[in-house]
Amino acid sequence: MNHTTGALQTPDGISLHTESWLPEGDPKAIVLIVHGLAEHIGRYAHVAAFLVERGYGVYGLDHRGHGKSPGLRAYFESFNQPIADLKQYLDRVKAAHPGKNVFLYGHSLGALLGLAFLLTHQNEVAGAIISGVTLGVEDAQPAPLVAVGAALSRVVPTLPTVPLDSKGLSHNPAVVAAYDNDPLVHRGNVRARMGNYIVTVSRAVRRRLHEITLPLLILHGGSDPICPAAGSETLYRGVASSDKTLRIYPDLLHEIHNEPEQATIFAEIAAWLDKRVAPQA
Repeated sequence: MNHTTGALQTPDGISLHTESWLPEGDPKAIVLIVHGLAEHIGRYAHVAAFLVERGYGVYGLDHRGHGKSPGLRAYFESFNQPIADLKQYLDRVKAAHPGKNVFLYGHSLGALLGLAFLLTHQNEVAGAIISGVTLGVEDAQPAPLVAVGAALSRVVPTLPTVPLDSKGLSHNPAVVAAYDNDPLVHRGNVRARMGNYIVTVSRAVRRRLHEITLPLLILHGGSDPICPAAGSETLYRGVASSDKTLRIYPDLLHEIHNEPEQATIFAEIAAWLDKRVAPQA
């Protein structure tokens, strides 16, 4: 496996940290991973290694304000920024692998980013894997709390507000400990504007789900306390894709790729991808 790091220079002068994992030979397709809030792409190295073993090339970047990329920690001034970054990076990845199918793989906030991206650019990818999506978060919160969050977002957007409980990530205590002690993970509370983005962008995406028509694999832990699995059910019902699969694993938490049952998840992903990779000449 060839693992490299690099940088993506954005038009507004930000240098975003990037990583790639490639097989020794020609990859049969490309998977672009979009990580979640407060974390970084390095936490997906084991996912990438699994996919590389099966012939896929894997790419990812640290969003601005995340991991090794600069910016206020775990914060976007505008939700359009990471979407534009993702488009720029996808263009570069596609140029490096002309003719190859590219699949998007988004988790949590990365799943929301991925869906927002697809609403404008779904013709750029061959399909998407959506894991632990945020579409059910608002419905699980008291309406007054959502209203307060919206007000704080306008007045003090960078204010740390709601904590993100790492115990909801995985049943594996080693995963939780590694997350808590990872210097590249932001362990402060979710900032007001970011919390409000999760609500407002999820609303906007829900209204336009019928516009999404490409192949989707939708995955969720049924016991996820961070992003309720009802959001994935909403996604499955709402998209117009003729090729869509929903898998809810009843006892798993938020990061299903980091649960003790991760081998089952990885096998599901590999089987889905293998069936949708166009034969190479």
